[in-house]
Amino acid sequence: MKIRLAKVSDIKQGEIKTFEYDGEPIAICNVEGNFYAFLDSCTHMEFPLSGGKLDGEVITCPAHGARFNVRSGEALSMPAVTPLKKFSTMVNGDDIYIEVD
Repeated sequence: MKIRLAKVSDIKQGEIKTFEYDGEPIAICNVEGNFYAFLDSCTHMEFPLSGGKLDGEVITCPAHGARFNVRSGEALSMPAVTPLKKFSTMVNGDDIYIEVD
């Protein structure tokens, strides 16, 4: 099921914003005009990733420094070993949709 979660104009290049869907925080980031969505929770200790640093496709958790690839969800460094929960994104005009179960 596709859910409209944000607007393209809400998220500037290199920015991460959090939106809520069904009680869960979903982070969306803009990497060179591509939008990536994931559960806004580090898989190490569940701290919000949206407060972290985004460098290209890599986000660093502000709590313990775990790094993730926002495109693939892959955990890139300790202390995280589990990938991010990702959501497929689609853009239609100014609207960003995510695919949810």
